[in-house]
Amino acid sequence: MEDVILTSYKYLRDGDTVLAGYRVVEKMENNSDFSDAPPALAATKKLLPDVLAAVNNAKGRDVEAIQLKNNLKDELVGLLTELADYVTLKCKGDRLKLLSSGFPISGASSTQVEQVIEKLEVDLGAPGQATTTVKRLRGARAYMHQYTTETPVAETVWHHEAGKLPSHTFSGLKSMEKYWFRVVAVAADGENIISPVVWRVIQ
Repeated sequence: MEDVILTSYKYLRDGDTVLAGYRVVEKMENNSDFSDAPPALAATKKLLPDVLAAVNNAKGRDVEAIQLKNNLKDELVGLLTELADYVTLKCKGDRLKLLSSGFPISGASSTQVEQVIEKLEVDLGAPGQATTTVKRLRGARAYMHQYTTETPVAETVWHHEAGKLPSHTFSGLKSMEKYWFRVVAVAADGENIISPVVWRVIQ
């Protein structure tokens, strides 16, 4: 049976849909297999920060904010669907190329990481320290614990420290400064699964 792109990205929770979008943009940009990608790729990259902001604003349960979030999420899903259709035609069932697009595909092996990291814990310890922790994922061969000192966007360059464990303690961070954290789980087939982003003011 030919491998195909799964439509699970349509039904994820709001934050996970945004993460799925960032993963697709990260994988498809500068990918020679998709050098003629449609304008939907650039549109997705441009839209993602707005969707992320709307998701965060909607947490206050303001009716107008929730409606704006829903509208932007629908627009994002539409763009991802357009990209999924393009990738399907371009790859013609080639599993490696399909995986390189960042979309979830059928026929995943038992070593593949589950598609979503649902929660990231960030605990502050001694001054200048922060510990990031996610639930251990089946099939993950490494975890990249990352932080940035600027509000994350698609172009953000993350400082990262890799290891085998789903928990890691950063040291030497600047006290009283705001940091954004995330964890990327790396599967045996190279798939990257990105956690939600959490910020903290360091002690």
